[in-house]
Amino acid sequence: MRALVIAFALMLTGTAHAQYVPPTTYDFSAQTRLFADDAAPEIILRYRNVTLDWIRRDTSENFFKLKLDRQIIALMGSGIDWHVAVNGVACHGSFAAEPSVGFKVYARIRPRLEVAVQFSGMTLGHRGHFTDFESGLKYFPQKNFSLSAGWRRISFKLRRGSEPTSFTLSGPFVGAQYDW
Repeated sequence: MRALVIAFALMLTGTAHAQYVPPTTYDFSAQTRLFADDAAPEIILRYRNVTLDWIRRDTSENFFKLKLDRQIIALMGSGIDWHVAVNGVACHGSFAAEPSVGFKVYARIRPRLEVAVQFSGMTLGHRGHFTDFESGLKYFPQKNFSLSAGWRRISFKLRRGSEPTSFTLSGPFVGAQYDW
């Protein structure tokens, strides 16, 4: 109660203010990114809370992620989401997949600027592991359009028999997204 009174007093004096940021309610979005180190293109398609992520490093290495996310909390453009995903790697004629769980924390720090951190992963003991860490900024110059920049690290390793399947990507990226 005391914090509420202090916040109300600050709002009346003009030294603090609350800003309402409406939530995005777009059904579909398409995003493309380019990683600086490998020049690997990434395409991310999203329909409501289902996301398909595809990275093509060269003609023989592809990474796929099918993710289902759910919002835990959202307030004034900031929030926390959790997700489950199936991650796959196709390389040199073989395909391997691993599940993962994770979370995303994001905050609207200015009316047109958002910062986010996302992590997902799972270990399969001596058979392998998957980790995906991403952090970055997103700028919204228009209502349905955004530009992003950040850093991402993906590490995928799965041993089936004597042949391990692995995919590692780490580095900065830039991207553009359109929502409708």
